[in-house]
Amino acid sequence: MTLTQRLGRGLLAGASALALAAALPAGLGATPAAAADGVPPVPVDLNTSRAFSDTFQLDPSLDTDPLYGLNVGLDARQSPPAGQHGISYTRVSGRWDTATPPEQWFVQAGHPDHPNRMLFAKGVSAVMLGAPAVADATGRYTVSTVIDPVVGDTGSADWGSIVLSRSHRSNGYVTGADVDLGLTVTSAGKLALFHGGGGETPFWTGTVAPTAQYAVSLAVSTGADRAVTLTVNGTPFTVSAPAGVTRWPSSAFLYLGAYLSTEDRVTTFGDGAGHGLNVSKVDTGATHSAKPLVDTFDGAPSATADFGLNQDLSARQPSLISANYTAVSGVKGLALNPPTGSVQVNSPAHPNVLSFPKGTTAVRLNKPATSDVPTGAYTVHAVLTPVVGSTSGQDWASLAVSNASGGTGAVDAEDVALGLRVQADGGLTLFQGGTPTALPAVPAAASYDVSVALATGDKQQATVKVNGSTVFSGHTAAQLPRDGYVSLGAHHSAAGQVTTVDDLRVSMLGGLGYYGFFDIRDPDWPNYGANHAPEVSSFTNFNTFNRGTDPRLEFLDQCRPASCVIDLNQETVLPRDPATDTWTFKPNPNAAQNLAALVQRIGSNMDKISAVNVSDEPYSHGLTPAEVQTQADQIKAVFPDKLMVMSLDHWNVEQTAPIPAAVDIVGFDYYCVGRGEIQPRLANLKTFLSSPDQHLMLFPESTNQQGVADGCYGGKTDAEVAAFNDEYRAIAAQDPRVVYLQNFRWLGPDQPNKVPLTVAAQQRIGKAVVNATPTPRPASVGVYRPSDASFGEAAHNGWFTGRTVFGGGGNAVPLTGHWNGPGTDTIGVYHPATATFQLSNDNATVAATFPFGVPGDVPLVGDWSGQGRTTVGVYRPSDQTFYLSDDNSSVKYRIPLGNAGWKPLVGDWDGNGTTTVAVYDPSTQLFYLNDSNQAENVRPAIKFGNPGDVPIKGDWDGTGKETIGVYRPGDQTFYGAAENSNLVIYSKKFGNPGDIPLVGNWG
Repeated sequence: MTLTQRLGRGLLAGASALALAAALPAGLGATPAAAADGVPPVPVDLNTSRAFSDTFQLDPSLDTDPLYGLNVGLDARQSPPAGQHGISYTRVSGRWDTATPPEQWFVQAGHPDHPNRMLFAKGVSAVMLGAPAVADATGRYTVSTVIDPVVGDTGSADWGSIVLSRSHRSNGYVTGADVDLGLTVTSAGKLALFHGGGGETPFWTGTVAPTAQYAVSLAVSTGADRAVTLTVNGTPFTVSAPAGVTRWPSSAFLYLGAYLSTEDRVTTFGDGAGHGLNVSKVDTGATHSAKPLVDTFDGAPSATADFGLNQDLSARQPSLISANYTAVSGVKGLALNPPTGSVQVNSPAHPNVLSFPKGTTAVRLNKPATSDVPTGAYTVHAVLTPVVGSTSGQDWASLAVSNASGGTGAVDAEDVALGLRVQADGGLTLFQGGTPTALPAVPAAASYDVSVALATGDKQQATVKVNGSTVFSGHTAAQLPRDGYVSLGAHHSAAGQVTTVDDLRVSMLGGLGYYGFFDIRDPDWPNYGANHAPEVSSFTNFNTFNRGTDPRLEFLDQCRPASCVIDLNQETVLPRDPATDTWTFKPNPNAAQNLAALVQRIGSNMDKISAVNVSDEPYSHGLTPAEVQTQADQIKAVFPDKLMVMSLDHWNVEQTAPIPAAVDIVGFDYYCVGRGEIQPRLANLKTFLSSPDQHLMLFPESTNQQGVADGCYGGKTDAEVAAFNDEYRAIAAQDPRVVYLQNFRWLGPDQPNKVPLTVAAQQRIGKAVVNATPTPRPASVGVYRPSDASFGEAAHNGWFTGRTVFGGGGNAVPLTGHWNGPGTDTIGVYHPATATFQLSNDNATVAATFPFGVPGDVPLVGDWSGQGRTTVGVYRPSDQTFYLSDDNSSVKYRIPLGNAGWKPLVGDWDGNGTTTVAVYDPSTQLFYLNDSNQAENVRPAIKFGNPGDVPIKGDWDGTGKETIGVYRPGDQTFYGAAENSNLVIYSKKFGNPGDIPLVGNWG
């Protein structure tokens, strides 16, 4: 995060485009971890829970500015089990119209006038408990407290509230759209229950006799009865859920709030004698760290095109990060769309679970499970019900971890490194690279709790547990990937059978999961103590708070669980004298003691911290490698379970600066220089990581304001900075080791007015990250082998995923397209001698045969008019004209383009859903892209490739736009270029000499 231009340091020149004939940037070339042959990994217990109780008992002297007792003394107030800590609260707005929490003193604990209670003073506010309530053994969760809605009043309409929401990002207002169940209790004894989306109208109301305070118990059944049992001052009310709720969620965050109409009123929770807040059971595993993914599958709307699969992800996934899915066939071979409705989430028949109601199918998690630095391993957990209602038979559910980023989810496929098939009768089969091994069966049960731990790298060991029993532990035959793609699948032999999956948990995910801003709060310039996190809360989940010399930690009260990154310069380096040295760091000899004291001051807010920073750009600031290593060791000693983040500048990356082994995420900044400079330096950084399990981050620019980010002011426009942001996202889409985009600075609420295009790009990218919005999948590659008429496919990351024979061989020309509508591409062939197309919808049989064109034409396929499906066309070399059909029969578009000897090409060059034409001149390796199928509208030519290369196109980085590429027959390598550029952004070797390249959407 360079603030000022360094003088006297030369910039290592980097070519803006990588020569295709030269070697591509090196991949991950890390020093291997030490072997640990004798110890198989132990699955991490990702599903931890306990009862919760907070007495609110606190010495009134601790109710002081700035924390006001809210998160003070929690271990004493809550008496957590040995080895665990209290669960903190987050201050939220409690309002319907803003995410910004009110001032700290609006909510207090231990106030002298209201001892041993939680106090809400003035206006509207709320707090969130940092672990969600979950169903206990009875299938319900119960919240109990004592509410005095308006102290000293028994006749007002002002209220205290209890809100239950699947979302950990709610404002906590009782009628919010994200509220699953909200209760208000007025001082006059009026009761109301609300469900999100119902506006201000409750679905139930009741009354009790007015009194000074109300002892409230709210019990929520997650079963089919959908019952809510509300007991107030001993009076029970049994209420059924409104019609739109098929089940109450099995996991919900708890918010306490108040609505006060005048400034002199206060609301309290707790009776002052030890009954503060009780929850029958809370999930401590979902929010204790920034690393895991948890999916409850609760409450997602299922009446959608994807049957709920990717709906409400950030709500039903209580973890900090979220991830989306792809429905896949679950069958070995080439990729196919599964039958419509074969994968569902929260269906009316099977609520709050992932269900498979049709035949054989699967889903793939689109971010990989990834090994972390401390263990070099990862754990995947799920509860599998092979056949609902049956404990007999050999129909099964499966959990698989694949090397391929785009596999079919088949547990017995070659790309699966480790897969487990669990039968309804308890029979178990382990698969490694397609090879089955029978495991000892476990007793038949309705459901099977499965945990799989994989130790990767040179360890290559795994442990599999089913219903508490270890059924496999040891070395594996297949290579276990550091980034393994998880699939869940099912197989049924009879109609009407249904498989379900619940409680998916992964210890850490790769891929872009963290998005935020550096310096979101800085006591110095440019923020001067202002906390801007609420301004970006809708599209960030991982912001860095710089503290400078400011000792206050009040901002932690506003952090959601495991979401805030803090710098530690205040503790680890000596203060700089602004009169003599504003740049150099010197180690603080008292760093260890300072860090220990900081941990004490953080206290119960420790669960808010996701990560801690090593000194920013430490080598540029004068620290030696030994000093940086010492600092990292000191930090890890007191923050052992927090991610450690290290930022370098681009000079350090060019000079292979040492990175301590304890660092989890490392990256560098180099502002407003573009992908051509960032990408090769990122590749170089990978070559000197101290652990292959370290992950990567990048620093997008946020503004062209003078003095903020070197290289961005003095000429760069808002549009250019916005475009750079999209490039960073595209780089991350290519590389699952890039997990964090840390934008450099948010300067205040007027930033959207100063750089509207940049802010719009950041909001779009950030929302896609934190909400796990499905984005275009990068293109996959494949080949057609004329010698045996076989099609072979690979995922985007180059792993082979399937093969089939089709088309008759000879001189048939291979084709791929989505012939019936959006989704996975299937295959086809064109026979030049007869100008006949044959298309398949199942990669096995011919679905359509028809002539189009004349012998000698070059076949083409595309979506020429944006219909959502692929149709055919031809290019006629004799007149250099494209003939394109929307119905596979008649010509819709006729456009001449190119010269004799040039090659045709088609692609969606601008991402608008319409395929347009292009030509390639083999003699000059120049591509000419046309943005229309009706008139010549050629972009400036782009030179890419070498003589003898085959022109191709693909969406190489998931931008939604197709760009040019080449396939090099000499080394069977695919090379993809950036938009309007000759910069190589993709390269994968696949196939054999003589193969014909294919690019499409099958992974």
